[in-house]
Amino acid sequence: MGSVRSAGSGSETEKYFTILNGIEEDIDAANDDVDDLGVIHETLLSTADGTRSEAIARQRDQKTAQINNHIVRLRGELNAVEQMNRNTVQNPSEEATRRSRHAVLARKLMDVLDKYRRLERESQKQYRQRMEKHIRIVMPDATDDEVREAVGNEAARSVFAMDVMSSYRSKVARRMLRDVENRDKDIHEIESTIKLLNNMFVDMQGVVAEQQDILDNIEHAVESTHENMIDASREIKHATWYRIKARKVKLLLI
Repeated sequence: MGSVRSAGSGSETEKYFTILNGIEEDIDAANDDVDDLGVIHETLLSTADGTRSEAIARQRDQKTAQINNHIVRLRGELNAVEQMNRNTVQNPSEEATRRSRHAVLARKLMDVLDKYRRLERESQKQYRQRMEKHIRIVMPDATDDEVREAVGNEAARSVFAMDVMSSYRSKVARRMLRDVENRDKDIHEIESTIKLLNNMFVDMQGVVAEQQDILDNIEHAVESTHENMIDASREIKHATWYRIKARKVKLLLI
């Protein structure tokens, strides 16, 4: 669920918007982290040195864990704010203002989630392409089907690894084998991240849809109240007019 962060002093409304301003700053920071992760992915994909690749991969894993923890916490905080809105008695105007601000941040987090998800999918695709390239270098006679099988099937890749290790292949081929194994690990980790992002995206879609329904109901209630006030004012005017007319008739009869 998550908890609401501390907001310092001030009125309840001031505290509320201080909390949401802090959440927005953290969403912006998460967005910047996704950009940084994209740079790390590109660096890793363009690096041929095995030792340096492993160091960059560790940096990527640290950044990924940081972003994942960050967005999970942000989702929890937005959910906690929503619960706070439900438990707080507000007039329609204030409730609409608070919920509109909350909905904006929920959509903003969704944009970051979608951007992160697209980055991971593209990186996953590029890691597969790198695996295929290295397999073709080590096994130049392999067919397209055999390459695809080696990329997507662990058993087939084991045969490929045995072929490299048992032959007179060069040190470069063995390094490429290790890179293929590392990229396969990367692909599986990215798949786990994508699943997390898909679940969070669906969750935030539900939050945004619920907020919109509530805002529509508030708007409808405000409009109904306004119409009722107009009708009441019209009826009062009519009643006043009839009383004045009745008084004039009474005076004439006298």
